[in-house]
Amino acid sequence: MLADRRVKIVVTIGPSTSSEESLEKAIRAGMNVARLNFSHGQHEDHLKVIKSVRKLSKELQAPVTLLQDLQGPKIRVGRFKDGQITLEPGEKVIITTREVMGEKGLIPSDFKTLHTSCKPGTRILLDDGLLELRVDSIDGQDLEATVIYGGILKDRKGMNVPGAFLSVDCLSEKDLKDLEFGLAHDLDYIALSFVRQGSDIRKLREIIQQKKSRAKIIAKIEMLEALENLEEIVRLSDAVMVARGDLAIEVGQSVLPAKQKEIISISNKLGKPVITATQMLDSMIENPRPTRAEITDIANAVLDGSDALMLSAETASGKYPFKCIRTMHEIISEVERTDKNYYHLSLESDILSPAASIAASACVCALKLNAKAIICLTTTGKTAGIISGFRPRARLVAVTNDLTVLNPLELIWGLQTLSIESYHSIEDVISHVETKLIQYGLAKTGDKIILTFGYPVKEGIKTNALQVHTLGSELLTREEDDKIPLRCRKETVY
Repeated sequence: MLADRRVKIVVTIGPSTSSEESLEKAIRAGMNVARLNFSHGQHEDHLKVIKSVRKLSKELQAPVTLLQDLQGPKIRVGRFKDGQITLEPGEKVIITTREVMGEKGLIPSDFKTLHTSCKPGTRILLDDGLLELRVDSIDGQDLEATVIYGGILKDRKGMNVPGAFLSVDCLSEKDLKDLEFGLAHDLDYIALSFVRQGSDIRKLREIIQQKKSRAKIIAKIEMLEALENLEEIVRLSDAVMVARGDLAIEVGQSVLPAKQKEIISISNKLGKPVITATQMLDSMIENPRPTRAEITDIANAVLDGSDALMLSAETASGKYPFKCIRTMHEIISEVERTDKNYYHLSLESDILSPAASIAASACVCALKLNAKAIICLTTTGKTAGIISGFRPRARLVAVTNDLTVLNPLELIWGLQTLSIESYHSIEDVISHVETKLIQYGLAKTGDKIILTFGYPVKEGIKTNALQVHTLGSELLTREEDDKIPLRCRKETVY
Protein backbone atom coordinates (compact mmCIF):
# COMPACT_ATOMS: atom_id res chain seq x y z
CA MET A 1 0.00 0.00 0.00
CA LEU A 2 1.07 3.60 -0.55
CA ALA A 3 1.52 4.12 3.20
CA ASP A 4 4.46 1.68 3.17
CA ARG A 5 6.65 4.00 1.08
CA ARG A 6 8.93 6.24 3.18
CA VAL A 7 10.41 8.69 0.64
CA LYS A 8 7.73 11.10 -0.55
CA ILE A 9 6.90 12.15 -4.12
CA VAL A 10 6.56 15.80 -5.16
CA VAL A 11 4.51 16.27 -8.33
CA THR A 12 4.65 19.47 -10.39
CA ILE A 13 1.18 20.42 -11.59
CA GLY A 14 0.75 21.67 -15.16
CA PRO A 15 -1.42 21.13 -18.24
CA SER A 16 -1.04 17.33 -17.96
CA THR A 17 -2.28 17.20 -14.36
CA SER A 18 -4.28 20.33 -13.53
CA SER A 19 -7.85 19.07 -14.03
CA GLU A 20 -9.67 17.65 -11.02
CA GLU A 21 -9.84 14.23 -12.67
CA SER A 22 -6.08 14.26 -13.30
CA LEU A 23 -5.32 15.44 -9.77
CA GLU A 24 -7.30 12.52 -8.37
CA LYS A 25 -5.30 10.13 -10.57
CA ALA A 26 -2.08 11.74 -9.32
CA ILE A 27 -3.06 11.27 -5.67
CA ARG A 28 -4.09 7.67 -6.33
CA ALA A 29 -0.80 7.01 -8.15
CA GLY A 30 1.22 8.19 -5.13
CA MET A 31 1.53 12.00 -5.05
CA ASN A 32 2.28 13.38 -1.57
CA VAL A 33 3.10 16.97 -2.46
CA ALA A 34 1.55 19.13 -5.21
CA ARG A 35 4.04 21.71 -6.51
CA LEU A 36 2.59 24.86 -8.03
CA ASN A 37 5.25 26.44 -10.25
CA PHE A 38 4.65 30.20 -10.26
CA SER A 39 7.04 30.68 -13.17
CA HIS A 40 4.02 29.64 -15.23
CA GLY A 41 0.25 30.08 -15.05
CA GLN A 42 -2.09 32.73 -13.72
CA HIS A 43 -3.39 33.04 -10.16
CA GLU A 44 -6.86 31.86 -11.19
CA ASP A 45 -5.33 28.68 -12.67
CA HIS A 46 -3.44 27.93 -9.47
CA LEU A 47 -6.51 28.65 -7.35
CA LYS A 48 -8.51 25.99 -9.20
CA VAL A 49 -5.78 23.46 -8.45
CA ILE A 50 -5.63 24.47 -4.77
CA LYS A 51 -9.38 24.04 -4.35
CA SER A 52 -9.41 20.71 -6.21
CA VAL A 53 -6.50 19.28 -4.20
CA ARG A 54 -8.06 20.27 -0.87
CA LYS A 55 -11.42 18.78 -1.92
CA LEU A 56 -9.91 15.51 -3.16
CA SER A 57 -7.63 15.23 -0.14
CA LYS A 58 -10.64 15.35 2.15
CA GLU A 59 -12.71 12.91 0.07
CA LEU A 60 -9.92 10.35 -0.24
CA GLN A 61 -8.66 10.86 3.33
CA ALA A 62 -5.24 11.43 1.79
CA PRO A 63 -3.51 14.61 3.05
CA VAL A 64 -1.53 16.45 0.37
CA THR A 65 1.04 19.19 0.94
CA LEU A 66 0.65 22.26 -1.29
CA LEU A 67 3.98 23.80 -2.27
CA GLN A 68 4.27 27.23 -3.89
CA ASP A 69 7.49 27.53 -5.93
CA LEU A 70 8.31 31.21 -6.49
CA GLN A 71 9.99 32.11 -9.77
CA GLY A 72 12.71 34.18 -8.16
CA PRO A 73 14.96 36.72 -9.91
CA LYS A 74 15.53 34.55 -12.97
CA ILE A 75 17.65 36.33 -15.58
CA ARG A 76 16.31 35.91 -19.09
CA VAL A 77 17.06 37.02 -22.63
CA GLY A 78 14.55 39.37 -24.22
CA ARG A 79 12.44 38.84 -27.32
CA PHE A 80 13.57 38.42 -30.92
CA LYS A 81 11.97 39.79 -34.11
CA ASP A 82 11.32 36.26 -35.39
CA GLY A 83 10.89 34.64 -31.97
CA GLN A 84 14.34 33.07 -32.13
CA ILE A 85 17.85 33.33 -33.55
CA THR A 86 20.51 30.77 -34.44
CA LEU A 87 23.92 31.07 -32.78
CA GLU A 88 26.90 29.62 -34.67
CA PRO A 89 30.09 28.48 -32.89
CA GLY A 90 32.76 31.17 -33.21
CA GLU A 91 30.21 33.89 -34.08
CA LYS A 92 30.63 37.33 -32.51
CA VAL A 93 27.45 38.67 -30.85
CA ILE A 94 26.39 41.65 -28.76
CA ILE A 95 24.55 41.09 -25.45
CA THR A 96 22.87 44.29 -24.35
CA THR A 97 20.85 45.64 -21.45
CA ARG A 98 19.36 48.33 -23.70
CA GLU A 99 15.62 48.19 -24.46
CA VAL A 100 15.85 46.70 -27.95
CA MET A 101 14.30 43.89 -29.97
CA GLY A 102 16.73 41.04 -30.53
CA GLU A 103 17.92 39.91 -33.93
CA LYS A 104 20.78 38.00 -35.51
CA GLY A 105 23.94 39.01 -33.64
CA LEU A 106 22.06 40.99 -30.97
CA ILE A 107 20.79 39.44 -27.71
CA PRO A 108 18.86 41.63 -25.26
CA SER A 109 18.91 40.79 -21.53
CA ASP A 110 16.38 41.81 -18.84
CA PHE A 111 19.13 42.03 -16.18
CA LYS A 112 19.90 45.74 -16.21
CA THR A 113 23.26 45.55 -14.42
CA LEU A 114 24.65 42.63 -16.42
CA HIS A 115 27.35 44.84 -17.95
CA THR A 116 28.64 45.79 -14.47
CA SER A 117 28.55 42.20 -13.19
CA CYS A 118 30.71 40.69 -15.95
CA LYS A 119 34.28 41.07 -17.12
CA PRO A 120 36.26 39.75 -20.08
CA GLY A 121 36.41 35.96 -19.85
CA THR A 122 33.07 35.60 -18.02
CA ARG A 123 31.01 32.63 -19.23
CA ILE A 124 27.34 33.26 -20.01
CA LEU A 125 25.14 30.19 -20.35
CA LEU A 126 21.75 30.26 -22.09
CA ASP A 127 18.75 27.93 -22.13
CA ASP A 128 19.71 25.73 -19.14
CA GLY A 129 23.34 25.67 -20.24
CA LEU A 130 22.72 24.29 -23.72
CA LEU A 131 24.33 27.37 -25.29
CA GLU A 132 27.51 29.06 -24.08
CA LEU A 133 29.04 32.49 -24.75
CA ARG A 134 32.33 34.05 -23.56
CA VAL A 135 32.54 37.77 -22.87
CA ASP A 136 35.39 39.41 -24.85
CA SER A 137 34.90 43.08 -24.00
CA ILE A 138 32.43 45.54 -22.45
CA ASP A 139 31.37 48.88 -23.94
CA GLY A 140 28.78 50.73 -21.87
CA GLN A 141 25.60 48.59 -21.78
CA ASP A 142 26.89 46.25 -24.47
CA LEU A 143 28.96 43.10 -24.02
CA GLU A 144 30.77 41.70 -27.04
CA ALA A 145 30.94 37.92 -26.80
CA THR A 146 31.99 34.85 -28.75
CA VAL A 147 29.70 31.86 -29.19
CA ILE A 148 31.39 28.76 -27.76
CA TYR A 149 28.49 26.30 -28.12
CA GLY A 150 25.72 27.35 -30.48
CA GLY A 151 22.18 26.39 -31.33
CA ILE A 152 18.71 27.95 -31.48
CA LEU A 153 17.96 30.63 -28.88
CA LYS A 154 14.28 31.39 -28.37
CA ASP A 155 12.46 34.28 -26.67
CA ARG A 156 12.74 34.57 -22.87
CA LYS A 157 15.13 31.68 -22.33
CA GLY A 158 17.12 31.65 -19.09
CA MET A 159 20.56 33.19 -18.69
CA ASN A 160 23.16 32.05 -16.13
CA VAL A 161 26.45 33.74 -15.24
CA PRO A 162 28.34 31.16 -13.11
CA GLY A 163 30.58 32.65 -10.45
CA ALA A 164 29.54 36.28 -11.02
CA PHE A 165 28.04 38.32 -8.19
CA LEU A 166 24.64 39.49 -9.37
CA SER A 167 23.12 42.37 -7.41
CA VAL A 168 19.51 41.16 -7.47
CA ASP A 169 16.92 41.02 -4.70
CA CYS A 170 15.88 37.52 -3.62
CA LEU A 171 12.21 38.46 -4.05
CA SER A 172 11.17 40.18 -7.27
CA GLU A 173 8.05 42.32 -7.62
CA LYS A 174 6.30 39.35 -9.21
CA ASP A 175 7.41 37.07 -6.34
CA LEU A 176 5.92 39.43 -3.76
CA LYS A 177 2.54 39.42 -5.54
CA ASP A 178 2.64 35.64 -5.90
CA LEU A 179 3.64 35.26 -2.26
CA GLU A 180 0.70 37.38 -1.12
CA PHE A 181 -1.59 35.10 -3.12
CA GLY A 182 -0.01 31.94 -1.69
CA LEU A 183 -0.24 33.08 1.91
CA ALA A 184 -3.84 34.25 1.44
CA HIS A 185 -4.77 30.71 0.37
CA ASP A 186 -2.92 28.91 3.18
CA LEU A 187 -0.32 27.10 1.10
CA ASP A 188 1.84 24.81 3.24
CA TYR A 189 5.34 25.54 1.90
CA ILE A 190 6.93 28.44 0.03
CA ALA A 191 9.98 27.52 -2.06
CA LEU A 192 12.40 30.44 -2.44
CA SER A 193 14.39 30.33 -5.68
CA PHE A 194 18.03 31.40 -6.11
CA VAL A 195 18.76 31.67 -2.39
CA ARG A 196 22.25 33.06 -1.83
CA GLN A 197 22.56 33.72 1.91
CA GLY A 198 20.75 33.41 5.21
CA SER A 199 19.35 36.94 5.00
CA ASP A 200 17.22 35.83 2.01
CA ILE A 201 15.46 33.32 4.26
CA ARG A 202 15.09 35.87 7.06
CA LYS A 203 13.44 38.34 4.69
CA LEU A 204 10.88 35.78 3.52
CA ARG A 205 10.27 34.61 7.11
CA GLU A 206 9.55 38.17 8.19
CA ILE A 207 6.89 38.59 5.50
CA ILE A 208 5.26 35.25 6.39
CA GLN A 209 5.16 36.19 10.07
CA GLN A 210 3.72 39.61 9.31
CA LYS A 211 0.87 37.87 7.49
CA LYS A 212 0.42 35.55 10.52
CA SER A 213 0.79 32.53 8.24
CA ARG A 214 1.94 29.03 9.25
CA ALA A 215 3.62 28.49 5.88
CA LYS A 216 7.07 26.90 6.02
CA ILE A 217 10.09 27.82 3.86
CA ILE A 218 11.98 25.63 1.40
CA ALA A 219 15.40 26.96 0.36
CA LYS A 220 16.25 26.03 -3.22
CA ILE A 221 19.99 25.46 -3.47
CA GLU A 222 21.00 26.38 -7.02
CA MET A 223 23.68 29.08 -6.69
CA LEU A 224 27.42 28.93 -6.00
CA GLU A 225 26.98 31.59 -3.33
CA ALA A 226 24.39 29.39 -1.59
CA LEU A 227 26.93 26.58 -1.31
CA GLU A 228 29.33 28.98 0.40
CA ASN A 229 26.63 29.74 3.01
CA LEU A 230 25.02 26.30 2.99
CA GLU A 231 24.89 25.44 6.69
CA GLU A 232 23.46 28.84 7.65
CA ILE A 233 20.78 28.58 4.93
CA VAL A 234 19.79 25.05 5.97
CA ARG A 235 19.56 26.01 9.65
CA LEU A 236 17.28 28.97 8.89
CA SER A 237 15.00 27.04 6.51
CA ASP A 238 12.27 24.51 7.25
CA ALA A 239 13.25 22.32 4.29
CA VAL A 240 15.74 22.28 1.42
CA MET A 241 15.58 21.52 -2.30
CA VAL A 242 18.55 20.33 -4.35
CA ALA A 243 17.59 22.22 -7.53
CA ARG A 244 19.91 20.36 -9.86
CA GLY A 245 19.05 22.30 -13.05
CA ASP A 246 20.59 25.69 -12.29
CA LEU A 247 22.97 24.16 -9.72
CA ALA A 248 24.62 22.04 -12.43
CA ILE A 249 25.11 25.15 -14.56
CA GLU A 250 26.63 27.03 -11.62
CA VAL A 251 29.04 24.37 -10.33
CA GLY A 252 29.64 22.33 -13.48
CA GLN A 253 28.15 18.97 -14.37
CA SER A 254 31.02 16.86 -13.06
CA VAL A 255 30.86 18.50 -9.61
CA LEU A 256 27.06 18.18 -9.26
CA PRO A 257 26.91 14.62 -7.77
CA ALA A 258 29.26 15.51 -4.91
CA LYS A 259 27.37 18.73 -4.18
CA GLN A 260 24.06 16.85 -4.19
CA LYS A 261 25.40 14.43 -1.58
CA GLU A 262 26.82 17.30 0.49
CA ILE A 263 23.51 19.19 0.57
CA ILE A 264 21.56 16.06 1.50
CA SER A 265 24.08 15.13 4.19
CA ILE A 266 23.99 18.55 5.86
CA SER A 267 20.18 18.62 5.70
CA ASN A 268 20.03 15.17 7.32
CA LYS A 269 22.49 16.23 10.03
CA LEU A 270 20.45 19.31 10.86
CA GLY A 271 17.14 17.45 10.75
CA LYS A 272 15.69 19.36 7.79
CA PRO A 273 13.62 17.59 5.08
CA VAL A 274 15.43 17.62 1.72
CA ILE A 275 13.96 17.27 -1.77
CA THR A 276 16.07 16.06 -4.70
CA ALA A 277 14.77 17.57 -7.93
CA THR A 278 15.20 17.94 -11.71
CA GLN A 279 15.17 15.43 -14.57
CA MET A 280 14.65 12.36 -12.41
CA LEU A 281 12.52 10.72 -15.11
CA ASP A 282 13.18 13.18 -17.92
CA SER A 283 12.95 10.58 -20.71
CA MET A 284 9.40 9.74 -19.60
CA ILE A 285 8.21 13.15 -20.78
CA GLU A 286 8.01 11.43 -24.17
CA ASN A 287 8.51 7.71 -23.44
CA PRO A 288 6.50 5.23 -21.35
CA ARG A 289 9.57 3.72 -19.65
CA PRO A 290 12.59 5.23 -17.85
CA THR A 291 16.21 4.79 -18.84
CA ARG A 292 18.45 2.58 -16.71
CA ALA A 293 20.39 5.68 -15.69
CA GLU A 294 17.21 7.33 -14.37
CA ILE A 295 16.31 4.24 -12.35
CA THR A 296 19.76 4.34 -10.76
CA ASP A 297 19.54 8.10 -10.18
CA ILE A 298 16.31 7.70 -8.21
CA ALA A 299 17.74 4.78 -6.23
CA ASN A 300 20.89 6.73 -5.33
CA ALA A 301 18.87 9.79 -4.26
CA VAL A 302 16.95 7.52 -1.87
CA LEU A 303 20.16 5.92 -0.55
CA ASP A 304 21.74 9.36 -0.10
CA GLY A 305 19.01 10.29 2.41
CA SER A 306 16.43 12.33 0.45
CA ASP A 307 13.10 12.89 2.20
CA ALA A 308 11.34 13.45 -1.12
CA LEU A 309 11.97 13.26 -4.86
CA MET A 310 10.45 15.69 -7.34
CA LEU A 311 8.94 15.30 -10.79
CA SER A 312 8.92 18.47 -12.92
CA ALA A 313 8.09 18.53 -16.64
CA GLU A 314 7.41 14.79 -16.41
CA THR A 315 4.08 15.49 -14.71
CA ALA A 316 3.51 19.13 -15.67
CA SER A 317 3.53 18.65 -19.44
CA GLY A 318 4.63 15.07 -20.15
CA LYS A 319 2.72 12.37 -21.99
CA TYR A 320 2.73 9.86 -19.11
CA PRO A 321 2.32 11.83 -15.83
CA PHE A 322 0.63 9.10 -13.77
CA LYS A 323 2.92 6.38 -15.06
CA CYS A 324 5.86 8.59 -13.97
CA ILE A 325 4.47 8.86 -10.44
CA ARG A 326 3.85 5.12 -10.26
CA THR A 327 7.29 4.31 -11.70
CA MET A 328 8.97 6.50 -9.09
CA HIS A 329 6.84 4.89 -6.35
CA GLU A 330 7.89 1.40 -7.44
CA ILE A 331 11.62 2.23 -7.65
CA ILE A 332 11.63 3.93 -4.24
CA SER A 333 9.70 1.05 -2.64
CA GLU A 334 12.15 -1.51 -3.98
CA VAL A 335 15.18 0.42 -2.70
CA GLU A 336 13.58 0.78 0.74
CA ARG A 337 13.47 -2.97 1.25
CA THR A 338 17.09 -2.95 2.41
CA ASP A 339 17.75 -2.40 6.12
CA LYS A 340 20.71 -0.05 5.65
CA ASN A 341 18.34 2.88 5.00
CA TYR A 342 17.17 2.84 8.61
CA TYR A 343 18.26 3.88 12.11
CA HIS A 344 20.67 6.79 11.80
CA LEU A 345 20.94 6.81 15.59
CA SER A 346 23.77 8.46 17.47
CA LEU A 347 24.12 8.66 21.23
CA GLU A 348 27.04 11.08 20.97
CA SER A 349 25.03 14.21 20.19
CA ASP A 350 25.06 17.35 22.32
CA ILE A 351 22.40 17.84 24.98
CA LEU A 352 19.00 17.51 23.34
CA SER A 353 15.69 19.25 24.00
CA PRO A 354 13.05 17.21 25.87
CA ALA A 355 11.19 16.57 22.60
CA ALA A 356 14.37 15.45 20.79
CA SER A 357 15.34 13.21 23.73
CA ILE A 358 11.90 11.57 23.67
CA ALA A 359 12.19 11.18 19.89
CA ALA A 360 15.57 9.44 20.15
CA SER A 361 14.31 7.25 22.99
CA ALA A 362 11.25 6.25 20.95
CA CYS A 363 13.50 5.09 18.12
CA VAL A 364 15.73 3.08 20.47
CA CYS A 365 12.67 1.49 22.11
CA ALA A 366 11.16 0.64 18.72
CA LEU A 367 14.43 -0.99 17.66
CA LYS A 368 14.95 -2.99 20.85
CA LEU A 369 11.30 -4.06 21.21
CA ASN A 370 10.75 -4.66 17.49
CA ALA A 371 7.75 -2.32 17.73
CA LYS A 372 5.43 -2.13 14.75
CA ALA A 373 4.84 1.62 14.91
CA ILE A 374 5.84 4.87 16.59
CA ILE A 375 2.77 7.03 17.20
CA CYS A 376 3.25 10.78 17.77
CA LEU A 377 0.37 12.65 19.32
CA THR A 378 0.97 16.11 17.90
CA THR A 379 -0.39 19.60 17.45
CA THR A 380 2.43 20.85 15.20
CA GLY A 381 4.23 17.77 13.86
CA LYS A 382 7.57 18.92 15.33
CA THR A 383 8.35 15.75 17.32
CA ALA A 384 7.29 13.55 14.41
CA GLY A 385 9.74 15.44 12.20
CA ILE A 386 12.55 14.87 14.70
CA ILE A 387 11.77 11.14 14.86
CA SER A 388 11.78 11.00 11.06
CA GLY A 389 15.36 12.29 11.10
CA PHE A 390 16.44 9.13 12.98
CA ARG A 391 15.00 7.03 10.10
CA PRO A 392 13.21 4.39 12.23
CA ARG A 393 12.32 1.05 10.69
CA ALA A 394 9.01 1.05 12.60
CA ARG A 395 6.07 2.72 10.91
CA LEU A 396 5.88 6.41 11.86
CA VAL A 397 2.41 7.92 12.34
CA ALA A 398 1.48 11.45 13.41
CA VAL A 399 -1.89 11.56 15.16
CA THR A 400 -3.96 14.70 15.73
CA ASN A 401 -7.51 15.97 15.91
CA ASP A 402 -6.46 19.21 14.14
CA LEU A 403 -6.87 18.55 10.41
CA THR A 404 -4.87 21.67 9.44
CA VAL A 405 -1.76 19.99 10.89
CA LEU A 406 -1.94 16.96 8.59
CA ASN A 407 -1.30 18.41 5.12
CA PRO A 408 2.15 19.98 5.74
CA LEU A 409 3.48 16.70 7.19
CA GLU A 410 3.25 14.86 3.85
CA LEU A 411 6.68 16.17 2.83
CA ILE A 412 8.50 14.44 5.70
CA TRP A 413 10.25 11.08 5.26
CA GLY A 414 8.29 8.06 6.46
CA LEU A 415 5.54 10.07 8.11
CA GLN A 416 1.94 8.96 7.72
CA THR A 417 -0.94 10.79 9.37
CA LEU A 418 -4.12 9.83 11.18
CA SER A 419 -6.94 12.09 12.31
CA ILE A 420 -8.68 11.06 15.51
CA GLU A 421 -11.68 12.28 17.47
CA SER A 422 -11.30 14.77 20.31
CA TYR A 423 -9.66 13.30 23.43
CA HIS A 424 -9.33 14.12 27.13
CA SER A 425 -6.75 11.57 28.29
CA ILE A 426 -4.01 9.31 26.99
CA GLU A 427 -6.43 6.41 27.42
CA ASP A 428 -8.78 8.10 24.93
CA VAL A 429 -5.91 8.51 22.47
CA ILE A 430 -4.81 4.86 22.80
CA SER A 431 -8.36 3.66 22.25
CA HIS A 432 -8.78 5.76 19.08
CA VAL A 433 -5.33 4.86 17.74
CA GLU A 434 -5.67 1.15 18.46
CA THR A 435 -8.93 0.95 16.55
CA LYS A 436 -7.63 2.82 13.51
CA LEU A 437 -4.29 1.04 13.29
CA ILE A 438 -6.01 -2.36 13.18
CA GLN A 439 -8.95 -1.35 10.97
CA TYR A 440 -6.62 0.37 8.48
CA GLY A 441 -4.20 -2.58 8.36
CA LEU A 442 -1.27 -0.58 9.74
CA ALA A 443 -0.80 -3.00 12.66
CA LYS A 444 -2.51 -6.02 14.19
CA THR A 445 -3.53 -7.34 17.62
CA GLY A 446 -0.46 -8.21 19.69
CA ASP A 447 1.86 -5.70 18.01
CA LYS A 448 3.84 -3.33 20.21
CA ILE A 449 3.63 0.40 19.53
CA ILE A 450 5.54 3.34 21.02
CA LEU A 451 3.58 6.51 21.83
CA THR A 452 5.06 9.96 22.31
CA PHE A 453 2.92 12.75 23.76
CA GLY A 454 2.78 15.76 26.05
CA TYR A 455 1.44 15.04 29.53
CA PRO A 456 -1.17 16.01 30.66
CA VAL A 457 -2.55 15.54 27.13
CA LYS A 458 -5.65 17.72 27.39
CA GLU A 459 -3.55 20.77 28.28
CA GLY A 460 -1.62 20.70 24.99
CA ILE A 461 1.77 20.32 26.70
CA LYS A 462 4.82 19.86 24.43
CA THR A 463 6.16 16.32 24.04
CA ASN A 464 7.59 15.12 27.36
CA ALA A 465 6.49 11.49 27.69
CA LEU A 466 6.81 8.05 26.07
CA GLN A 467 4.69 4.93 26.57
CA VAL A 468 4.94 1.36 25.28
CA HIS A 469 1.61 -0.29 24.48
CA THR A 470 0.60 -3.69 23.13
CA LEU A 471 -2.42 -3.65 20.84
CA GLY A 472 -5.40 -5.58 22.19
CA SER A 473 -8.91 -5.37 20.67
CA GLU A 474 -9.04 -8.99 19.52
CA LEU A 475 -12.48 -8.46 17.98
CA LEU A 476 -11.22 -5.81 15.56
CA THR A 477 -10.16 -6.72 12.02
CA ARG A 478 -9.02 -4.86 8.93
CA GLU A 479 -11.84 -3.02 7.14
CA GLU A 480 -12.59 -3.36 3.43
CA ASP A 481 -10.58 -1.04 1.13
CA ASP A 482 -13.53 1.18 0.27
CA LYS A 483 -14.00 2.06 3.97
CA ILE A 484 -10.46 3.16 4.80
CA PRO A 485 -8.12 6.01 3.73
CA LEU A 486 -6.67 5.78 0.22
CA ARG A 487 -3.04 5.20 1.22
CA CYS A 488 -3.95 2.27 3.48
CA ARG A 489 -5.70 0.33 0.73
CA LYS A 490 -4.11 -2.82 -0.64
CA GLU A 491 -4.78 -1.96 -4.30
CA THR A 492 -4.87 1.56 -5.67
CA VAL A 493 -6.52 2.20 -9.03
CA TYR A 494 -5.28 5.28 -10.86
